[in-house]
Formats: sequence, C-alpha cells, structure tokens
Amino acid sequence: MAGELSWIFPQKEFSLLRLEKTFIALLAVVIFLISFQQAGSWFYAILATILFLGVYVLISAIVQKFRAVEEKYFLNSTHLQITRKTKSRVKKEKVALKDIKLHKLDQLFLGGYVLTHKGKRHQLFFSNKQEVEKFDQFVKKHLKPKRRKKK
Repeated sequence: MAGELSWIFPQKEFSLLRLEKTFIALLAVVIFLISFQQAGSWFYAILATILFLGVYVLISAIVQKFRAVEEKYFLNSTHLQITRKTKSRVKKEKVALKDIKLHKLDQLFLGGYVLTHKGKRHQLFFSNKQEVEKFDQFVKKHLKPKRRKKK
C-alpha cells in the first residue's frame, strides 16, 4: 500500500552493524600495530590480527544465535509501530506520528531515532540506505510543520 512502510532489521541471519564493522576494523589495525611492535615480525602480527577477528566473529555469531534479535518496523500515516523480539520476549512500542517532535537519521551508519514531545526516544535501525531514505521521505511527507498562529 502506498500509505505504509515496513522493514525488518536485521535482514540477514548473521550481520554486523556498520558502526560495529568500523570499530572492529580500527581495533584490528591497533592489534596489528601492537603485535608487530612487540613481536617484530609481520607473520605474528598478521596471525594475532586474524586470531582476534576469528574469535570476534565466532563470539558474535554465537551471541546472535543465542539472543535471536529481530526488530520489525511498521509506519503508516498515523503511527510508527516498533516490535523488538528476542528469544525470550517481545516488546511493542507504538508512537503516533503527531507525537513525534524530531527525527534524526544517520545514512552512513544506518541508524537513527525519533523523539516524542514527551521526551521519549525510540531507536531505529535500518539494513540498507534505501530504507533510511524511504523512512525520511515518508516522515517528512506526513509530518508537516504546524503553522504558528498570528497574534
């Protein structure tokens, strides 16, 4: 339907957030440099970095499998509904579009939030840049700024 938008995060079974990937890459470089300085050998520095990345991916996969986190977002012209699932619980949040004061999105790291007039902040996660753009266009279309009354 044209008046609705929905997406699921994460779309893949095993996924790393862009922010997480950036942090892990920087950490791998630091580990490589420290290992190279300590061992004085390229081989041991590369081996330590590969070992770190392997352990990280293994632990991350186990945690994602164990927790089985999934978030479903549904947006229409009246409200935003967020359903957060883990293996043991389901949490639903519903925010009326008229209650949204502000929305901030980060197209680089594929995240953002909406802030309500009551000050409550609702985190948003996206799987790709197109979802971020569609959400932004949809909210801007349906959240027209209120006109001030002249005195």
